[in-house]
Amino acid sequence: MIPDDEAWGRFLGWLRDAADLNDPAEVFRRYAISLEAAGAADPKAELGTILRLMRVRPDAWPLMFDKIYRSAAPRFNPAPNALLLAAIAGRPPGRALEVAMGQGRNAVALARAGWDVTGLDVSPEGLAIAAGEAARAGVALRTVQEPFDRFDYGHARWDLIAVIYGPGAIATRPYAARLQQALAPGGIVVVESFASPAASPNRRPVDIDPRDLLAAFEGCRIRRYEDTDDVTDWTPQTTSLVRLIAEAR
Repeated sequence: MIPDDEAWGRFLGWLRDAADLNDPAEVFRRYAISLEAAGAADPKAELGTILRLMRVRPDAWPLMFDKIYRSAAPRFNPAPNALLLAAIAGRPPGRALEVAMGQGRNAVALARAGWDVTGLDVSPEGLAIAAGEAARAGVALRTVQEPFDRFDYGHARWDLIAVIYGPGAIATRPYAARLQQALAPGGIVVVESFASPAASPNRRPVDIDPRDLLAAFEGCRIRRYEDTDDVTDWTPQTTSLVRLIAEAR
């Protein structure tokens, strides 16, 4: 078995040199092909190592999503997320934070609806596109380039926190507690994500266990919870996903 550091270094080198990519699944498909072409001893096991390390090593994410957001044909749905739009229906606009904002499809929609929006992401390419989209829409949008685990979420600061296909840490109690502390009274966290049981082999790096997510927000009022199979914003195929709207008490 190739050591973790060696496997990771090889992946980062490939990612830096890769052409633009259309979605995360394509990243891993193309890397698997490159491993086979290079005569890797066990391409499947090495790819499994990369998928595991993606959960704990942050340095590939900006590289990967810069490539995706520069693509002329990214495969994600450019429309605002349906769960998020449903969550804000009838709610008075307030202060909103989107974690893993990407190109700003949700953040700009929130700003158009009257929300005071801050968008957080690690991809400078995504942030630049989001800022441009906000300018074209004639709305204000604050952008912050910072890893999600280093950002100062504050205390009782946000009326809405959106984590739409964002970091898997959302299903951990420590990170969920930080978000709950950051919510103003009556504020909501809106989550939609790829899902799979924690014990599943070769999980996608962004997969979260629906049971873990529900447990992480047990201190909130759960306004909506779905552990289901559906078409996601990132894939045209039906797959497992989880949706949650949790309200601060």
